[in-house]
Amino acid sequence: MGFLVKHHKNVIDNLTTKDCLSYADVKQRLMDIDTYEIEDNSALCVSKPSGNKKNGKKSTKSGKSNNSSSSSSSSKTCAWCKKHNPGKSEGHTWNECFRLQKMNQERKEEEEKNKAEEANITSEDVKVRHKSFYFDTAYTTHMTPYAGRLLNYSVCGGFVKSSSQKSMEIVGKGDVVMDCVLRDGSVSSFCVRGVLHVPDLAHPLISWRKLREKGYTEFGEGDHISINKGTNVVFEAVFD
Repeated sequence: MGFLVKHHKNVIDNLTTKDCLSYADVKQRLMDIDTYEIEDNSALCVSKPSGNKKNGKKSTKSGKSNNSSSSSSSSKTCAWCKKHNPGKSEGHTWNECFRLQKMNQERKEEEEKNKAEEANITSEDVKVRHKSFYFDTAYTTHMTPYAGRLLNYSVCGGFVKSSSQKSMEIVGKGDVVMDCVLRDGSVSSFCVRGVLHVPDLAHPLISWRKLREKGYTEFGEGDHISINKGTNVVFEAVFD
């Protein structure tokens, strides 16, 4: 940048003393000054000493102060803006960048929102998995309004009617695996196949008529009913 010195009015605060200036800074400074020819009485003619040493020293100190302040301001560069917002990276650092802070805040809020949604979905899934089935002696097939309980899900169509003759649409079917806690404290894993997915149904139902066709037997004792396969208790129901 030495060839630019002749266009600068101040010998102390010239471009050769600033090793941190960017191209944009140099351009702006050149646009802010007037170009002129060097004269003998110019400050650039350092071979001619100033008549007042005190004033010269004061001027030098002043020049150094301006130089330090300007250099400190222009040396700040935001690495993030340099990559994502070209032309807006000067005058601040990445930890002072309001654009980066705003983006991080939005990202944090988005992550918190996603976590809340995932927690809600997980909570609903747990509720569905623990939703009790009703053992029904009147219905002719197994049904549930919860698709989340169904394994090996497949789409199918049709309609079923409730005892009030309300028609309900069938949208799919699958299998349900239940871990049934028996009265003696043991757990029986029981798989029910061909359970219809009926969204308008009020409660999930296990059909006794369907089980009877598969060779299951029923034993009643008070308000309790036991469903057996041979001598093994598959599940138990309490009268409701």
